[in-house]
Amino acid sequence: MKNIYVISVLLLIFVQILASSLLNAQVNDTLNIEEILITAKRSDDIIRTNINGQLIELENPTETGAIFKNQIGFGVEKRGNYGMEPILRGFKYDQLNVQFDGGVHSANACPNRMDPAIAQISPEEIEKIEVIKGPYNVRFGASFGGILNIISKRPSRKSESIFSGSVDAGYQTNGGNFYSNVFAQAVLKKVDFSINAGYKNYGNYSSGDGQEIASSYKHLGYAIKMGINPKENQRIQLSFRQSNAEDVLYAGLPMDGDFDKSSIGSADYAISNLSPIIFSLKFKAYGSYVDHQMSNTRRPAYKLTHAVSPLNATVYGGRSEIGLNLWGSSLLYLGTDYKHVGKKGVRNREVFINPCDTSQHFDPPKKFVDKTWQDTHLDDLGFFLENKYELTQSLTWLVGIRTDFVSYAINDPDTSFINQYNGEISPDSRVNVNLTTSLTWHINNGLNFQWAVARAMRAPSLTESFINHLSIGMDAYEYLGNPNLKSEVNYQTDIRVEKNWENINIFTDVYYSYLQNYITAKLDTSIQKKYLKCKDPKGTKQFVNVDKAFMVGFEAGMGIRFLENFKYSLGAAYTYAQNVTWDEPLSEITPATINTSISYTTETIDARLNGRIVAEQNRVSTTFNESTTPGFSVFDFYITYSPLKMLDINFAVTNIFDKNYVEHLSRAYKAMGTNSLYWEPGRNFNLGVKIKL
Repeated sequence: MKNIYVISVLLLIFVQILASSLLNAQVNDTLNIEEILITAKRSDDIIRTNINGQLIELENPTETGAIFKNQIGFGVEKRGNYGMEPILRGFKYDQLNVQFDGGVHSANACPNRMDPAIAQISPEEIEKIEVIKGPYNVRFGASFGGILNIISKRPSRKSESIFSGSVDAGYQTNGGNFYSNVFAQAVLKKVDFSINAGYKNYGNYSSGDGQEIASSYKHLGYAIKMGINPKENQRIQLSFRQSNAEDVLYAGLPMDGDFDKSSIGSADYAISNLSPIIFSLKFKAYGSYVDHQMSNTRRPAYKLTHAVSPLNATVYGGRSEIGLNLWGSSLLYLGTDYKHVGKKGVRNREVFINPCDTSQHFDPPKKFVDKTWQDTHLDDLGFFLENKYELTQSLTWLVGIRTDFVSYAINDPDTSFINQYNGEISPDSRVNVNLTTSLTWHINNGLNFQWAVARAMRAPSLTESFINHLSIGMDAYEYLGNPNLKSEVNYQTDIRVEKNWENINIFTDVYYSYLQNYITAKLDTSIQKKYLKCKDPKGTKQFVNVDKAFMVGFEAGMGIRFLENFKYSLGAAYTYAQNVTWDEPLSEITPATINTSISYTTETIDARLNGRIVAEQNRVSTTFNESTTPGFSVFDFYITYSPLKMLDINFAVTNIFDKNYVEHLSRAYKAMGTNSLYWEPGRNFNLGVKIKL
């Protein structure tokens, strides 16, 4: 490992010396701290897509995870109305690289993922979301199944006033939901400042057939961003945000969230056009802290056992990158990044009544402390090199290589965990190598073609390595981490073709992913449950590697502009995923989905009618006792009317036909005193007003 480390460092030094010895013209490049890719002349990454802030504002999603519900290729896993998570082509959780503002990372403190990183930023804060489908970028951390880069709002210099901002608020009928947000900015010649703050109070909603669904929560958050431009080609930026969610009900989990508090800060420095060779230099440092508590206070089991879990997650790190212009037609990015993830927390139990013999009462109650995270840490030091070479004016070749040195630590292991693995509980340090290459061909007459190939590796997460007998899956089993896991390997290729006419565009993207050492969980009846041994199911699920699995699928779509102000779009996506070793489908795969919409846009009106047609999902995992789900169709209507320059009136009706339906990725009720499915909201009316100052 030390030899590889030295070789990697020497390689980076050699490339920098080589670059500095060359003289060439400056590249015409746009410096932007937040964005994940620097744009030079044009974007050559047609696999990359953007979800723009205008669409997010129009649809007004309850929280950030819900944004992806209408995006082609995505599904959304729902445990509650807060903390939803996107699943991209079957890749989920740590298989997706979720980050803020081009390199800021956070992590969930809750083992049940009540608080995924994506929930720690509000939709009202977002300017846009960049999506790279597949492991085709090496510059912004290890990417196994894709990258979601969430770019927060920044001060805009388009306004003629030094001070500007907006205030908005609204009400939704299904749940009696109230939301509000304030944005203010000050822009001077060399300094700018902005603040965004919002409050939400959401109640339990009703399903299409009138059933009340436990889904309420309160949320308060704010974000501050300050920038300094010492010179035209330099920028210093400081960002800080805090989020606080309280009294969050999770119908799909065994406990609810008492509170979830997160703080995320970052500092950036960027400079462009230092010399004819060096066109950009960037540095970033960041830190994140999540304080989370969940309990069973609102559950029927509370009368037997009081359970409270105080947990926290700490993430800090940084990155540096240099951009070089070689031979006039080559853009070389090289750099390094580092990320530390640490998780602590326990579950405190007070047992008043023996759950296995309810006639036995304890006074005083018996007290137990269950080691949840066992004070575990993960450190990832990465080095990357990516070169984009313009072979011709229409043909671009990209090559990237990334090496990650990953190490683990467990500081407070539980005795049972030590005994299970005979004291061998510290995973080996590992070296993961990611490789990617792609060809992008801009053919004449608006025809574009891209072929991308990559080999990606992902180190096991802290959950997969160290979780200690907790029910964290879609079933009722206890799950046990495995410190002997190997890194997952993904061999993936995408072929994408798109054609653009004056008012019509069409595209198709076919992909195949061959997975080795795929990490999943397998029932082991020789490992006894640690809690409630008298109850079914028996045995424990242990995280293991599966030798072979694959995913294959497609995305296709079209867009047509007509009658000047109208646009029609149609998209479809499907993923076929198979666990070859176990000869069964992979679990939690989004069914075949068609997205369609028609929109009308003028200077004063922005209206959109969305339709989502989802097929039944009958390819399910028997190992996870996954249920099949029927298909459904649901339609939503959104409109923003701007009668004045300073006034927006927003109206929406979602689930227009009051359909009673279940998303395949939504967890069923757990420990709620009912066996209900997690039904989606019925018809919901929204009315909001935004005043721009």
